[in-house]
Amino acid sequence: MSQLAFAVVSAGAQLYAGAQQRKAYNAQAAQAKIQGRSQAIAYKQQAADILKSMNETMGTIIARAAAGGVDPLSGSALSLANYTMKEGIREYNISKDNAVLAAGMASYQADIYRQAGDTAMLSSFVSAAGTMGEGYYRQSQLGFPALDISAGAA
Repeated sequence: MSQLAFAVVSAGAQLYAGAQQRKAYNAQAAQAKIQGRSQAIAYKQQAADILKSMNETMGTIIARAAAGGVDPLSGSALSLANYTMKEGIREYNISKDNAVLAAGMASYQADIYRQAGDTAMLSSFVSAAGTMGEGYYRQSQLGFPALDISAGAA
Protein backbone atom coordinates (compact mmCIF):
# COMPACT_ATOMS: atom_id res chain seq x y z
CA MET A 1 0.00 0.00 0.00
CA SER A 2 1.34 3.42 -0.90
CA GLN A 3 2.09 6.28 1.45
CA LEU A 4 -0.83 8.19 -0.03
CA ALA A 5 -3.25 5.32 0.61
CA PHE A 6 -2.13 5.15 4.24
CA ALA A 7 -2.66 8.90 4.48
CA VAL A 8 -6.18 8.61 3.06
CA VAL A 9 -7.10 5.91 5.58
CA SER A 10 -5.56 7.89 8.44
CA ALA A 11 -7.30 11.11 7.36
CA GLY A 12 -10.62 9.26 7.20
CA ALA A 13 -10.09 7.95 10.70
CA GLN A 14 -9.30 11.47 11.94
CA LEU A 15 -12.50 12.83 10.40
CA TYR A 16 -14.52 9.99 11.93
CA ALA A 17 -12.96 10.63 15.33
CA GLY A 18 -13.77 14.34 15.06
CA ALA A 19 -17.39 13.56 14.18
CA GLN A 20 -17.66 11.18 17.13
CA GLN A 21 -16.15 13.76 19.47
CA ARG A 22 -18.67 16.31 18.23
CA LYS A 23 -21.50 13.83 18.89
CA ALA A 24 -20.20 13.27 22.42
CA TYR A 25 -20.07 17.02 23.10
CA ASN A 26 -23.58 17.48 21.71
CA ALA A 27 -24.79 14.73 24.04
CA GLN A 28 -23.15 16.53 26.96
CA ALA A 29 -24.86 19.75 25.85
CA ALA A 30 -28.25 18.02 25.87
CA GLN A 31 -27.52 16.55 29.30
CA ALA A 32 -26.54 19.98 30.65
CA LYS A 33 -29.84 21.44 29.42
CA ILE A 34 -31.80 18.62 31.07
CA GLN A 35 -29.93 19.07 34.36
CA GLY A 36 -30.60 22.81 34.25
CA ARG A 37 -34.30 22.27 33.69
CA SER A 38 -34.37 19.77 36.53
CA GLN A 39 -32.64 22.21 38.88
CA ALA A 40 -35.00 25.00 37.82
CA ILE A 41 -38.01 22.81 38.56
CA ALA A 42 -36.57 21.93 41.98
CA TYR A 43 -36.11 25.62 42.80
CA LYS A 44 -39.65 26.40 41.65
CA GLN A 45 -40.95 23.62 43.90
CA GLN A 46 -38.90 25.04 46.75
CA ALA A 47 -40.50 28.44 46.12
CA ALA A 48 -43.98 26.90 46.25
CA ASP A 49 -43.08 25.07 49.48
CA ILE A 50 -41.88 28.34 51.00
CA LEU A 51 -45.21 30.01 50.24
CA LYS A 52 -47.09 27.06 51.71
CA SER A 53 -44.97 27.17 54.88
CA MET A 54 -45.41 30.93 55.13
CA ASN A 55 -49.20 30.59 54.87
CA GLU A 56 -49.22 27.88 57.55
CA THR A 57 -47.09 30.04 59.85
CA MET A 58 -49.33 33.07 59.27
CA GLY A 59 -52.39 30.95 60.08
CA THR A 60 -50.76 29.68 63.27
CA ILE A 61 -49.85 33.22 64.37
CA ILE A 62 -53.39 34.48 63.80
CA ALA A 63 -55.01 31.46 65.45
CA ARG A 64 -52.80 31.57 68.55
CA ALA A 65 -53.21 35.31 68.94
CA ALA A 66 -56.98 35.03 68.65
CA ALA A 67 -57.07 32.04 71.03
CA GLY A 68 -55.06 34.03 73.56
CA GLY A 69 -57.48 36.92 73.40
CA VAL A 70 -55.03 39.15 71.49
CA ASP A 71 -55.94 41.12 68.38
CA PRO A 72 -54.04 39.26 65.60
CA LEU A 73 -53.96 42.37 63.44
CA SER A 74 -52.11 44.65 65.87
CA GLY A 75 -49.19 44.75 68.26
CA SER A 76 -46.69 41.91 68.58
CA ALA A 77 -48.92 39.48 66.65
CA LEU A 78 -48.92 41.85 63.67
CA SER A 79 -45.16 42.38 63.99
CA LEU A 80 -44.57 38.63 64.00
CA ALA A 81 -46.89 38.17 61.01
CA ASN A 82 -45.13 40.96 59.10
CA TYR A 83 -41.72 39.46 59.86
CA THR A 84 -42.91 36.02 58.72
CA MET A 85 -44.27 37.47 55.51
CA LYS A 86 -41.11 39.49 54.84
CA GLU A 87 -38.83 36.48 55.33
CA GLY A 88 -41.12 34.18 53.36
CA ILE A 89 -41.23 36.54 50.40
CA ARG A 90 -37.45 37.00 50.55
CA GLU A 91 -36.86 33.24 50.48
CA TYR A 92 -39.47 32.82 47.74
CA ASN A 93 -37.73 35.43 45.57
CA ILE A 94 -34.34 33.79 46.14
CA SER A 95 -35.74 30.43 45.02
CA LYS A 96 -37.31 31.96 41.92
CA ASP A 97 -34.03 33.73 41.07
CA ASN A 98 -32.14 30.46 41.54
CA ALA A 99 -34.52 28.77 39.08
CA VAL A 100 -33.75 31.41 36.45
CA LEU A 101 -30.01 31.17 37.14
CA ALA A 102 -30.02 27.37 36.89
CA ALA A 103 -31.72 27.48 33.50
CA GLY A 104 -29.39 30.23 32.27
CA MET A 105 -26.24 28.46 33.41
CA ALA A 106 -27.39 25.22 31.80
CA SER A 107 -27.89 27.00 28.50
CA TYR A 108 -24.47 28.62 28.80
CA GLN A 109 -22.81 25.26 29.59
CA ALA A 110 -24.61 23.61 26.67
CA ASP A 111 -23.27 26.32 24.35
CA ILE A 112 -19.74 25.66 25.62
CA TYR A 113 -20.12 21.94 24.87
CA ARG A 114 -21.47 22.64 21.37
CA GLN A 115 -18.56 24.99 20.65
CA ALA A 116 -16.13 22.33 21.85
CA GLY A 117 -17.76 19.87 19.44
CA ASP A 118 -17.40 22.33 16.57
CA THR A 119 -13.76 22.87 17.50
CA ALA A 120 -13.12 19.12 17.61
CA MET A 121 -14.64 18.73 14.15
CA LEU A 122 -12.61 21.62 12.74
CA SER A 123 -9.47 20.21 14.31
CA SER A 124 -10.12 16.85 12.67
CA PHE A 125 -10.45 18.56 9.27
CA VAL A 126 -7.13 20.34 9.78
CA SER A 127 -5.42 17.15 10.96
CA ALA A 128 -6.84 15.18 8.03
CA ALA A 129 -5.62 17.79 5.56
CA GLY A 130 -2.17 17.72 7.16
CA THR A 131 -2.09 13.94 7.02
CA MET A 132 -3.07 13.97 3.34
CA GLY A 133 -0.39 16.56 2.56
CA GLU A 134 2.21 14.57 4.44
CA GLY A 135 1.22 11.37 2.63
CA TYR A 136 1.46 13.09 -0.73
CA TYR A 137 4.87 14.52 0.17
CA ARG A 138 6.22 11.14 1.33
CA GLN A 139 4.89 9.45 -1.78
CA SER A 140 6.65 12.01 -3.95
CA GLN A 141 9.91 11.65 -1.97
CA LEU A 142 9.98 7.93 -2.71
CA GLY A 143 10.05 8.73 -6.39
CA PHE A 144 6.64 7.24 -7.05
CA PRO A 145 4.01 9.37 -8.66
CA ALA A 146 1.24 10.14 -6.21
CA LEU A 147 -1.45 9.58 -8.79
CA ASP A 148 -0.37 7.62 -11.83
CA ILE A 149 -3.19 8.11 -14.27
CA SER A 150 -1.02 7.48 -17.33
CA ALA A 151 -0.42 3.81 -16.48
CA GLY A 152 -3.89 2.75 -17.57
CA ALA A 153 -3.79 4.80 -20.79
CA ALA A 154 -1.25 2.55 -22.60
